[in-house]
Amino acid sequence: MTNWRPDFDPDNLYFVTTSAVQHRHLFERDVMKRLIVDSLDCMRLRKRLKLYAFVVMPNHLHMIIQCRAETPLADVVRDLKKHIADRLIRHYWAEGNQSELDLLSSAVARSDKQRYKVWEDGYDARDVFSPEFLRQKMTYSHSNPCQPQWNLAECPEDYVWSSARFYLTEEPAIIPLDSADLLLG
Repeated sequence: MTNWRPDFDPDNLYFVTTSAVQHRHLFERDVMKRLIVDSLDCMRLRKRLKLYAFVVMPNHLHMIIQCRAETPLADVVRDLKKHIADRLIRHYWAEGNQSELDLLSSAVARSDKQRYKVWEDGYDARDVFSPEFLRQKMTYSHSNPCQPQWNLAECPEDYVWSSARFYLTEEPAIIPLDSADLLLG
């Protein structure tokens, strides 16, 4: 990941990618995916972001979001990652998954600053500069689960943990979205 970030403009949408620490498959189980989509929904309901598209993969997350001027992109991504990490760690504690907690603990560089590391440092954000780019990134995200290296679904709309069914069928996604239809032209 390049950790490239554009200058923040609240009028723009951003294609954001962030990955699990050491690209571990921390989000492979549905319960972990549910923690992520619930966190996205929470941020949306709190008006921290507008969520146009997303896909939760076993070791990374893609999303197309828009942030308000008072909640810049860097703050939103930081807070989202922190919220998801907290929920994920709490879940590992509740299920007594000490081996996963030990792995997350071993990834910490400075134990005086944090106990567990869930995410790779930083994130990648691309300014969505045109309807064509938006369409390209949505197609890329929604097709990701169908790629041979993942083989998580036969077709994009079958993968529950994305916004594909919202755009490709008349069915709602697993969480509410802000529609990008007007932006796509």
